[in-house]
Amino acid sequence: MIRLSVLLFAVAAPAPAAAQVAPFSFEAGKLLPLASGQWSYAASATGSEARYGATFSIRCDRATRTVIISRPGATPTALTIATDSVTRTLPVGGRLLANDALLDAIAFSRGRFLVSGGGVTLAIPTWPEAARSIEDCRS
Repeated sequence: MIRLSVLLFAVAAPAPAAAQVAPFSFEAGKLLPLASGQWSYAASATGSEARYGATFSIRCDRATRTVIISRPGATPTALTIATDSVTRTLPVGGRLLANDALLDAIAFSRGRFLVSGGGVTLAIPTWPEAARSIEDCRS
């Protein structure tokens, strides 16, 4: 008589990985409260500027057809912008050509965009003032 022994090993299936969100992404930014402040817009002879409180600025320099994105009062550093369609790090000084696709992404981002660098990460609402200053450099 042949005796067969069968040993069964139970192997636990690995737990499904939790959905991870990148540390700086538009998705992660949905959890951030909007930065305090209001948008304002001012035209000048050389272009225009849209400011969000005292913490963020989009300025049109008509002479060079460039848009400067900055955090006034912060130490100059590279800023990273996250919108619903793109995340990109800007060069120090934040100067972009007026036809840069990132500017459209900022203007049309769903509800907000994020700014990292030069201090705490800001969640800034998308209001018409930013788009208006961007368009000033295109016309």
